Amino acid sequence: MVRSLLIVSVISLVVAISDSFSPENPSDRRVLVLVEDLAVKSSHSLYFKSISSRGFELEFKLADHPKLSLQRYGHYLYDALILFAPTIQRFGGSVNKDAILNFVDSGHDLIIAADASPSDLIRDIAAECGIDFDEDSASLVIDHTSYAVSSTEGDHTLIAADDFIQSDVILGTQKLQAPVLFKGIGHSVNPANTLVRH
Repeated sequence: MVRSLLIVSVISLVVAISDSFSPENPSDRRVLVLVEDLAVKSSHSLYFKSISSRGFELEFKLADHPKLSLQRYGHYLYDALILFAPTIQRFGGSVNKDAILNFVDSGHDLIIAADASPSDLIRDIAAECGIDFDEDSASLVIDHTSYAVSSTEGDHTLIAADDFIQSDVILGTQKLQAPVLFKGIGHSVNPANTLVRH
């Protein structure tokens, strides 16, 4: 469960997104979701259902599929890409770091989900999009003021956050009913990067 919460928390922080991944732009609806295991489709079904309910068409593929491609004949096949493959070492087909960065640079959207030990490939893609992950996967974020009360006294690594950016695209229009719990490695957002919502 902590891993699921971590992934959801990181998703909200690691969104390299443009205006086309919003409900206001109805023509851009094709989303490729790359996963390491198709079980993610059911384990994170609420997240994917929330995207589908806004009219986006999700296509799930294994991240190492040998015929994977983002474009054909010079035209992109998808409007957005979601990477749910935190430990992938190499993508399949013609997809690689440069292909993903070109996808983003051409105005398409990217969401990266990571866990406590993202691969060098995922770290590199995130870094190019303005997100840096802590190198030490054993070094958890500690917050002595916003921690969730638990049975483990003194362990302030489970953070309860309820102060987020105002973005209907990321958080929806309804106010969150409860804090989001986060337990994971530190990551920072480059404030100068225009691809990242702050």
